[in-house]
Amino acid sequence: MDSLEPEDETRLSLKFRLIEVATALLAEPRTVKLPTMRQIAKAAGVAPGAAYRHFASQSELFMAVVSLLFSQLESAILEATQGVTDPRIAVRKVVNAYISWGLKNPGGYQLLFEVTDDEALFVSDERPGLHLIDQLAALISGKAIPDKTDIEQATRVWVSAHGLVSLRSHKTGMTWKNDVETEAELLLDALLSPSARVPDSSRTDPKGDHLGLQNPS
Repeated sequence: MDSLEPEDETRLSLKFRLIEVATALLAEPRTVKLPTMRQIAKAAGVAPGAAYRHFASQSELFMAVVSLLFSQLESAILEATQGVTDPRIAVRKVVNAYISWGLKNPGGYQLLFEVTDDEALFVSDERPGLHLIDQLAALISGKAIPDKTDIEQATRVWVSAHGLVSLRSHKTGMTWKNDVETEAELLLDALLSPSARVPDSSRTDPKGDHLGLQNPS
């Protein structure tokens, strides 16, 4: 094998060094870069002082944004589960509504779930949306007050649903074998115990409407 000329070795060494540095910079976790209160006020057509009369700080306004997005997500979930009495089907409705909202609102979803938390903004007991995990755990377990194991199972369901939303949102060039609803069903079948699954014969009728809304006797 022919050896490289010194100039070629230098050029190749620099190329690899640039790749290494670029990789390190791109791989760094990123926090949300918040617009300033002045920028927000300008976009809203008001003076900065008017914004500060409603929000004491940029961080307080950001938390209000996060709370609004979570309320929109929760509204979508509540709408999807309205009138559903079988908790097994309700679980499917919740997960599908979550996935659907995420795919329809990629910017809001990314803000909620795909940016690095700023510890100055998010304290563990102040995070909006945590109650959704508790509600999902109650549906899956059938308990009014789910225990630690139930919460862990619900968290695994959420993590899996998040992965589905994230991949579908970002890997747009991929060819997916199944539609997103089918993928959600397969995930839930893999994660839930047999008693929490919906029987195949009760999942959909020929028109696609969910059946089996009464608990089995």
